[in-house]
Amino acid sequence: MKQKKYLLIVALLICGITSCDVINEPFTKGDSGPFEFDTNKPNILLEEFTGHGCINCPVGSKIAHNLEQKYKGNLFIVAIHSGSVAEPDLTDERYNYDFRISEGIEIGNLYGVSSFPIGMINRRPYNNQQIYSPNRWQDVITDFLSNNTKQLNIKLLAEYNDTTRTISANVKLNYLALQSIQNKLSVWILEDNVIKYQKSIDPPFHIPDYQHNDVFRYSFNGAWGEVVSDSNIIPVGFEFSKDYFFTVPQEKDWNPNNLRLIAFVYDDINGVKQVIDTKIETKE
Repeated sequence: MKQKKYLLIVALLICGITSCDVINEPFTKGDSGPFEFDTNKPNILLEEFTGHGCINCPVGSKIAHNLEQKYKGNLFIVAIHSGSVAEPDLTDERYNYDFRISEGIEIGNLYGVSSFPIGMINRRPYNNQQIYSPNRWQDVITDFLSNNTKQLNIKLLAEYNDTTRTISANVKLNYLALQSIQNKLSVWILEDNVIKYQKSIDPPFHIPDYQHNDVFRYSFNGAWGEVVSDSNIIPVGFEFSKDYFFTVPQEKDWNPNNLRLIAFVYDDINGVKQVIDTKIETKE
């Protein structure tokens, strides 16, 4: 007990310098077992703001992945590395890797992310807040599922050409409900199993082989996506299809076997309407 109190005091002192959130157990409320997901409900997007210099972010990531297991196949995580805790430390080779991309920084800045770990569920306000600490993610998900129904379907195809280093993707949308606010589509590349150092609140305080998953690597259409239709009115049965291409630069150290494509549709008032991902298959 004394050791836990000591670690909490140390965490509070460090957080005063690095801007982070202290997270206490229990990590989630209620049953964390399998959840029978209603197919008439939209999927869930969790945008997790994190950084390798954040001592509490491994706990936030654990909460995120517990929720991912609970809502298996219906909850999708994007790890957005932003803020001071994600800045490379050029004086320490353990933390000189840069996970950040400009789109992730722009998103974090718009939503006023300044403490870590923190996140958004489907970009939906909850109790007058747009971003919330990990201990509240379950409450926000429960509220979201109670008040929303599926409005469209998304289909994805993606492959990587190992010879040309080109990622090719196709996204198809089919609307199930009338829309009266401009809809936007975001298409991103994520990478799993990136093994790099991560700071931690627990001894030994530096994790050399930490597995960074869901890392936001690239956006095909900027930080805020592209409009789905020239009209704000989108009728039932409206379809949208688009191909995307990206040649991975030689200097990128991405592992093609660990890449995924994620696509989501949202509007600026109601947030994310649907999200889905798919593995990027490697072709010789």
